[in-house]
Amino acid sequence: MMMKKLKYIIIATVVIFTVSCSSMKSDAKKAASLVDKSIELSHELNFEKAEKTYLKAQEIINKYIEKDKATEFFEHFTAYRDKEKKQNAK
Repeated sequence: MMMKKLKYIIIATVVIFTVSCSSMKSDAKKAASLVDKSIELSHELNFEKAEKTYLKAQEIINKYIEKDKATEFFEHFTAYRDKEKKQNAK
């Protein structure tokens, strides 16, 4: 009986970890995209929209800073930013 409970606890932990990591990756991708869009809007001299877009990205970033998960978040964020830069350079 004890082994069965332990098995369920382990499975639940793995599922929660997987979902939270997936959420972080999704948020990092969204934040990177918003920052790119903000830069693009700045180049077009559309500063109001650029600021709004940047602030949306900053809200996502702050969520992970407040949770003390900034390091992990920025690893994903940087990977998505680098990936988009390479795609745009082609």
